[in-house]
Amino acid sequence: MIEILKHYFGGYLRVRLHGFSPERFLNLCMAKQIVIWDLKYQEDGYQFLITVKDFRRVRPLVHKAQVRLRILGRFGLPFFLYQNRRRKLYAVGVGAFFLVLMVMSRFIWNITIEGNYRFTDDMLLHYLDSQEIRYGRPKKGIDCSALEESIRSQYPEIIWVSARISGTRLMIKIKENEVIGTVPQKESSPIDLIAEKPGKITRMVVRKGKAQVNIGDTVEEGQVLVSGIVPIYNDAEEVVREQLVRADGDIYAETEAQYRETVPFLAIRRTETGRHRKGLRIRLGNISFLWMLPALGEDPWEITSKSSQATVLGDFYLPVWMDFIQAKEYQISEHFLTKEELEAEKNAIHQKMIESLAKKGVQIRENSVKIGKKDSGWEIQGGFLLEEKIGVERALKQAEAEEPAS
Repeated sequence: MIEILKHYFGGYLRVRLHGFSPERFLNLCMAKQIVIWDLKYQEDGYQFLITVKDFRRVRPLVHKAQVRLRILGRFGLPFFLYQNRRRKLYAVGVGAFFLVLMVMSRFIWNITIEGNYRFTDDMLLHYLDSQEIRYGRPKKGIDCSALEESIRSQYPEIIWVSARISGTRLMIKIKENEVIGTVPQKESSPIDLIAEKPGKITRMVVRKGKAQVNIGDTVEEGQVLVSGIVPIYNDAEEVVREQLVRADGDIYAETEAQYRETVPFLAIRRTETGRHRKGLRIRLGNISFLWMLPALGEDPWEITSKSSQATVLGDFYLPVWMDFIQAKEYQISEHFLTKEELEAEKNAIHQKMIESLAKKGVQIRENSVKIGKKDSGWEIQGGFLLEEKIGVERALKQAEAEEPAS
């Protein structure tokens, strides 16, 4: 990269080489440490690139090797300035462009955050904004060390922060604590396990408390399954006292679930017409310029856009955003559902319910679905025979919690 810049600023030439002994000329150049590159062989000789400075040194070698050189092209900044020496406005424009870039390089125009999972980009950007760190902030006024300490103080869950400025970009990398900071306190108050819904007990494991039902029993919603009051018996099998515990167990029951959904008789169909439009929006802060052909006709258009921020040489971001816009025309029509479409709609609804139950960890034993016709549309009715945990916690009432005197 450095060599390319040196060649550009010093100027270089494309030269054609032909004559009695071109190979000897090339060997002499190597001996004199004259650099040539992009060497190509052609029918009438060779072509290569050479800097202006080295081209002036090859004259003695040309006579020695009895060859001839012909300049095919001139490249680089010196020739560019010479060709445009009369274009004063052009020179002013180029100078103004580099002046603007120099001024823009003193500000932050892009902020990136990496390594965050618990805290979203919006949360962290909002905090940075409260610390006066935002787009357009001068780089000189940002203390990266103080910013790192500030983020760690504000968010104790973040254990490591690295902030640095590259070009016009502020890069922040963080690492969050994956270990829970505090151990949750274990509940010790006595409770009962009651039925969350009606069902038939299929299996049960009681770890603490006294079971109030058996396998095969039918229970109602709110019925006590495992009591938190455990009686203590003496040798004569008499209750001498009652111990209050936190009932614990897994109670599974066979339950039923139903759903109903209505599907309209008419279905809405969206069809693309094949007409497309493209556009470009350039945004500079709150100012924007849009170039896009107007929409003709009354049909709606679906518009999508992809945004990109202008950059120069990697991390040198500019306060210019470009939105590349694409629009597709479509038509909306209504039609009565066909038998196949209704069947597909029914299967989609039923499958969605099955997936929803599966996410809850419920075992589906049987399922059924049917279609009925109502005044408002087609009614999808589905039913499930399930096996699921039905025990939920309920605090003991005050009267129950009072232990009798021994």
